[in-house]
Amino acid sequence: DDFFCGSVTTLAVAEKLGRRWIGCYLSKFAIQVTRKRLLDIHNSKDLLEESGKKKYGKPARPFELWNIGNYETVYWQEREDEYLAFMLKLYQAQPLTGFRYLHGRKGDRAVHIGPLNAPVTMEEVEKVVIECRANNFTKADILGWEWSYEVNELAKELAGRNGVDLRLIQIPSVNEIKSALVGFDLRLLKVPDQVVEKELSQYVKFSEVAYLEIKTEVKGNEVTLKISDFQLPPTAELAEIASKVRDSRELIDYWAIDWDYKGDTFHNQWQSFKVKKNPRVDYEARHRYEDSGEYQIMVKVVDVFGNDTNKVLRVRVK
Repeated sequence: DDFFCGSVTTLAVAEKLGRRWIGCYLSKFAIQVTRKRLLDIHNSKDLLEESGKKKYGKPARPFELWNIGNYETVYWQEREDEYLAFMLKLYQAQPLTGFRYLHGRKGDRAVHIGPLNAPVTMEEVEKVVIECRANNFTKADILGWEWSYEVNELAKELAGRNGVDLRLIQIPSVNEIKSALVGFDLRLLKVPDQVVEKELSQYVKFSEVAYLEIKTEVKGNEVTLKISDFQLPPTAELAEIASKVRDSRELIDYWAIDWDYKGDTFHNQWQSFKVKKNPRVDYEARHRYEDSGEYQIMVKVVDVFGNDTNKVLRVRVK
């Protein structure tokens, strides 16, 4: 086990020796470095070859990536009601009562605030959608600190089937909120309403999660996917590098495809990612199916900041 896995050396060595391993880290970027190094392990040196010139040559065994939430918000756990009220004010929404999952309303949109120390899950999204439908809300915003890896497109698809126009809204980082609250104790949520409404809302911006567009081409039993557009919501991090980005797709650090997604575990059957020797990804992928029929494809994209965006597609091959 390596609970500060950093440059991934412990995990990589354990993998080459055929040992089981667990790695943890706080940084999304570091986790992405870990994933890429393990996926590229076949190109690294063989530990058992003395000259150091021979490559390991074997792919990494299947591994799972888990998001267990943001530790920075733990101190709000005992003040959940105050936290919800604060977030609704920050989002400029009015509180609602008498509902279990609908915490507020902004215009004609219901608002749900995601959990403090865990990612928003599909189960949570489904409960919000059901409550919206039962109470004649046709539009809803779900605010989250973190998102389970399957939520992005699956959530909108689920909501659409139930007649709900759903937006997934990223809650700004704790540091962004803190920087706009100089002079106030964020832990105690002792911030005057007028400060939240008139000043804080100018500096703390909520935005939708990333937009991913994929073109699909089917010829017989062969399917071609091409990333045609990828847009990140405006953030301070993005502003720092925006002038260097000529094509928004350059913000993709890694993407992978499960060509036969069953709705549960994502199986990494194809991937392209940036490495030092080749700092570009392929925007196009092809796959040939052995059997005709209808297939569900899941695409997972990770941007240069370590954030995941997913999209599910359906194709029929002959």
